[in-house]
Amino acid sequence: MNHDPRPDDSARVRAGLFRGALAVATLTMLTLSWPLWIGTGGLVPRVPFLPGLPEPPWLRLVLFGGLVASIVGGMVRRQVFLLGLLPLAYLIAGDQHRFQPWVYQYALMALALGALPSARALGLCRALLIALYVHSGLSKLDTTFPGEVGAAFLIQLTAPLGTDVMSWPAPVRTGAALLMPLAELLVGLGLAFRSTRPYAMAGAVLMHATLITLLGPWGLDHSTIVVVWNSALIVEGLILFARTGAGRSVAPMEPMPRAGGAVVAVFALAIALPLLERWGGWDSWPSFALYASHAERVYVYLHEDDLAQYPDEIRRHLRQPRLGDPWHRLDLTSWSRAERGTPPYPQARAAVGVAEALADRVGPDHPIRVVVWGRASRFSGHRVRREAIGPEAIRHLADDFALNAHPAGLGGVGARHNPEEK
Repeated sequence: MNHDPRPDDSARVRAGLFRGALAVATLTMLTLSWPLWIGTGGLVPRVPFLPGLPEPPWLRLVLFGGLVASIVGGMVRRQVFLLGLLPLAYLIAGDQHRFQPWVYQYALMALALGALPSARALGLCRALLIALYVHSGLSKLDTTFPGEVGAAFLIQLTAPLGTDVMSWPAPVRTGAALLMPLAELLVGLGLAFRSTRPYAMAGAVLMHATLITLLGPWGLDHSTIVVVWNSALIVEGLILFARTGAGRSVAPMEPMPRAGGAVVAVFALAIALPLLERWGGWDSWPSFALYASHAERVYVYLHEDDLAQYPDEIRRHLRQPRLGDPWHRLDLTSWSRAERGTPPYPQARAAVGVAEALADRVGPDHPIRVVVWGRASRFSGHRVRREAIGPEAIRHLADDFALNAHPAGLGGVGARHNPEEK
């Protein structure tokens, strides 16, 4: 007698496993980044998507608690995932730095898993993971990656061999660096076809294992969340794509529920909108432009005569300037990782908002300097440069962005309290 589960039962089992893996990974990353969600006003100011949105500590705690409860409950009953999406949306609207790429992935996949039957939800999750690899690979195929992030990766990869990457001929070094995003792109394309999925999944496991080695505490020592997310993507990919190669049965599509069309439309936009990222039509992280060198950049400089105005929690993240240069650059990424456990949101407007909060704290008598570099051209690497010095000029610079670039409160950086948190 054949005791194999029916195809639809197989999809339910797979969906249950996937919900568990997604939930455990997300809960772990939320725990590692808890100051970002329920902190009582650390030194890194909030820069909301929607200015004026109230966010007292008690509300943050309630919203975060509701989100965590929905993730835990969603492991048992898929529809519970949906209950946490509104609290999550409110928290993200209140701080752009919370729009982390793993949060975006969770929100989309939780929407599909909670709203759609198993086979259809899994199909959309597969499509999203394929899009993640494809867009991430494409985002790094340009002139900037080989000389910046790609070079750093190559140096770290070849360090155990005692090889000096910088001594390689420039074309060889460029080609070697571009092999990394090209491999990522091929993994995504390979996962799109059942006949090549086993090979592509093996490539994905190897790629994530390499990134864990590169970015973990034994490598470039990025945040622990990077290790957790890459590990989670291995597990999630294996659940989604294992045993769906050629010759394997695939669960039939269940009837589409009434809200199914809207969910499919959301995923279609999530997959298509990253194509606009190069032209400023979509942000880098929701475009899966991960470790892409072309993204916008903001450099915040504090004058050496004014360093006493800032607490140690900020001063310890200053970089030593060149000899004779009075401007010390504040490492926003290091500061954010130390205070919140995550890198800052990579859009220029979010960093300008942080700079505005700093400038308002010290006032016009101790001006800070902000230099904004736009996205780099894919082929030339050219960037548009803007600069502002002092609180008034930085406010005007923030006004130029289409979305909000102003901080949530102007007393929160290094102050005793933030008026909005009362």
